[in-house]
Amino acid sequence: MSAERPATGHACNAICLGGPCHGLLTHIDQDIGILAVPVPRRSPDEPERSAGYRVTRERVRYHGQAEPYIALHWADPPRSRECSTPRSSAPRSSAPRSSAP
Repeated sequence: MSAERPATGHACNAICLGGPCHGLLTHIDQDIGILAVPVPRRSPDEPERSAGYRVTRERVRYHGQAEPYIALHWADPPRSRECSTPRSSAPRSSAPRSSAP
């Protein structure tokens, strides 16, 4: 990713979809992979962090722009209690459970 803008034209060629950077325009120079996009900070005291976005073949057109933007889809897994609990890899039985002691 590049923060530099050319003397003429629009430097951004990609848009983040979903996640904490949704709608953020950026410039990328790669065709495949997952990028670490810096999350905009709300205050100078907030720590710097980044979010993973996957480069896709999808393109998003906007009125007034000659070229479509490359769609970057949020790649970070959702954080929830269900995902944080390890699960057994043993197959589950469909037989009814007995209530015997």
